[in-house]
Amino acid sequence: MRAARDARYAPASQELGQTPAVLHRLVFALCVALPASAAFADTHLAIDVKRDGDAFEVDTTLFAPVPLDVAWDVLTDFENMEKFVPNVSASRIVANDGNRLTIEQRGRARFGLFSFAFDSVRRIELTPRTQIRSTQVKGNMRRMESLTTFIPADGGTRLRYQVDVVPGALFPAALTERFLEHEIEEQFGAIVKEMVRRAGAKAGSRVSG
Repeated sequence: MRAARDARYAPASQELGQTPAVLHRLVFALCVALPASAAFADTHLAIDVKRDGDAFEVDTTLFAPVPLDVAWDVLTDFENMEKFVPNVSASRIVANDGNRLTIEQRGRARFGLFSFAFDSVRRIELTPRTQIRSTQVKGNMRRMESLTTFIPADGGTRLRYQVDVVPGALFPAALTERFLEHEIEEQFGAIVKEMVRRAGAKAGSRVSG
């Protein structure tokens, strides 16, 4: 079963494209005119969403103009994510066994006038400076598994985020490609902004020191 899941996570060098979005009519009417986040002007964001029955598979790549250690530190700062990820209101580590963590998060996802609360407990497996594997063990989704891969690149770090999600029974039909794209754009926009802020602070401290 693990091997079958890993087969979906192709090599990080694969080039990704955009796929057409399929929107719930109400969300389309409310939100289709919203512009893409300006945070991705230089990050070469690419999101590929595929639907297979009730499941959605999302494959995202982007470039963060920061050293890999800064990118890693931000994406593993689970105790402080509510401070820089806009849809997270609480985030904490509830179990810590070296590179195996259990984290609990709460928040509210918003898309135009549409919103819903989420509450999740996830098991995290860390391969330091290389990968973050996350599996939901409790939450709103019927299934949610993700893999984040860090690739050194000229001038920064290339990130690949792959997620396999099956919405819960109470989720509205609006949880479609465009909604998932919006969530990823919003979250990674805030995350890259925090990465850049920390990289700047670290560079400034070296100069002043």
